[in-house]
Amino acid sequence: MADYNTNLSKVKYNEFVHTQVRRFIVTKRKREFCFAVPIFTYDNKGTTKRGVVPDEHAIAYSWGSTPQLVLGEAPLVKSAIPIVMDDNTQPLVPASRIYFAIHHPIQFNVKVKSLGYVHPDYLPTFLGYWNQENSDSTQDPDVTQT
Repeated sequence: MADYNTNLSKVKYNEFVHTQVRRFIVTKRKREFCFAVPIFTYDNKGTTKRGVVPDEHAIAYSWGSTPQLVLGEAPLVKSAIPIVMDDNTQPLVPASRIYFAIHHPIQFNVKVKSLGYVHPDYLPTFLGYWNQENSDSTQDPDVTQT
């Protein structure tokens, strides 16, 4: 049972939990899990939301559309990354931003739904940005400039 207006789901023992659909892009596969970076809209505010560091983000947009800034958003340092959406999948909203400075471990037993993939021409740029934001990177930041 789910209440789609409040994102509350009733679970075992009649308790309610907060649920939310999250979007991620896998950056690195491991044996039992993968690391992934999240795509946030920040309540459709993009990087204008208070506390967000714009330099740690790139625009994520659906392949075939045009990347867009939201009202009042300064141009981002990182180039926009196109996502080739799976068939019958809603396009990303214009405020979608990839947050490279955090990566989540996601176990392979977690239910997921594929939305698409990073366009192959932009994969080196995407992975370069991820490496830039991780302290163990030795890659020159100029490699990812397009």
